[in-house]
Amino acid sequence: MPKSGRSAGSRFRVVFVHGGTERTAEADRVVNGAGRIANIDTLDLEAGQVAHIDGRIAVDRHLRSTSNPQVHVCGDAMSDSPQLSPIATYEGNIVGRNIVDGPRHMPGYDGMATSVYTVPSLAAVGLTEAAARGKQFAVDVHVNDMHAWFSARSYAETVAWSKVIVDRTTDHILGAHFVGHGGHELINIFGLAIKFGISASQIRDNVYAYPTFSADIKHMLGHA
Repeated sequence: MPKSGRSAGSRFRVVFVHGGTERTAEADRVVNGAGRIANIDTLDLEAGQVAHIDGRIAVDRHLRSTSNPQVHVCGDAMSDSPQLSPIATYEGNIVGRNIVDGPRHMPGYDGMATSVYTVPSLAAVGLTEAAARGKQFAVDVHVNDMHAWFSARSYAETVAWSKVIVDRTTDHILGAHFVGHGGHELINIFGLAIKFGISASQIRDNVYAYPTFSADIKHMLGHA
């Protein structure tokens, strides 16, 4: 959580708290992401015995309040899932089916990608390399600086970078991360592979329309 920011010569110095410790960082630019808190204060959740903390409601695996299973929850008030509109829609669909069918349906968040629509764009899905190694996966990590590749140059991309983490044992995609290079679109292919167990070899060996950013996937995974 940021505490203060001030000029430091030609740069900026920010004081923030992380893990209960006050820290300081300097940078050329500072961007403050304010975040969001679900607007639940007017819902009188206490009357329904719905426990909540900081705008979030704890739920069971069927998206019901853990303190009152008669109350279903989706979207920004969820305790763990990302606050993203397509995920809220997905959760709302599950809630509706559980109301009709009973508590039978559960969400699955594997393969759900996130993107930041800056220039260059940022995109990620699945595990980071550190998280994959922390879970004791034997990994192959494919890192590429693609700014000189034809597809990047044809769009005058000045930043184009990718990292794909693959489980060496199963050949499954564990995570993918992009900066630039159409990453906000490419990331969905890797999310699809994670969700449905499509192997790295299968998405690498597919034939893609050319010239597109997707056609570079085989090069990202070390195969021309």
